[in-house]
Amino acid sequence: MRAALLAVVLLAPGIAAAQQQQQQRQAQQPRQPDLATEVERNLRTCMGNSQDVALAARCMDGQRAAIAPRLDSAVQRLLATQQDPARRAALAEVQAAWAAYRDRRCDFAGSNPERGADAAADRAACLLQFDVGRAIEIEQFLNPPPAPAQRPQQQQQRR
Repeated sequence: MRAALLAVVLLAPGIAAAQQQQQQRQAQQPRQPDLATEVERNLRTCMGNSQDVALAARCMDGQRAAIAPRLDSAVQRLLATQQDPARRAALAEVQAAWAAYRDRRCDFAGSNPERGADAAADRAACLLQFDVGRAIEIEQFLNPPPAPAQRPQQQQQRR
């Protein structure tokens, strides 16, 4: 029992210091606003309480245009991580294939004759969802969250 108490007394300052250092590192890193939350807030502001599908499509297209530079920047930063030209070219092909899939998938979503005029909003929503998801995916890859501070393993002693 005394050994466990002594271990806690000796390790507590080190654990506290490690947690404090982690908090300082996190505070120094610029925080990127949560993209999905930001887009949702902007869409609510744009549409208000309107039920107008054409307005919804315009708002979603506007949000997509607003986040396009962020997605483009993330893609360029990701490409820059590849030092080998062949890997960089392969990654560029992956991104082009992703964009082609997004466009075809969303064109399909926006061409449903059963949805009539609402199909344009379906396409806009699809494109926006894909772009937000891809931006988040790449940003998380480039800036993974810091690993949680590891705590010393506590060994339970049975007597």
